[in-house]
Amino acid sequence: MCAAGRKRVRHPAVGVLELDFETLHVPAAPGESGLVLHVFSAAEGSPEAAALSKLLA
Repeated sequence: MCAAGRKRVRHPAVGVLELDFETLHVPAAPGESGLVLHVFSAAEGSPEAAALSKLLA
């Protein structure tokens, strides 16, 4: 099961970011916990991409 969209995230070091996201729900085997993977991204050259680069530096 997958989902996608756009989220507004407030980070204490770089402020408010509008990020695209994709979510993948991986079902669990009986007796185990499932896995949820969230991937956030920003368009190349956008202010959000610049802010994310600052976080990685």
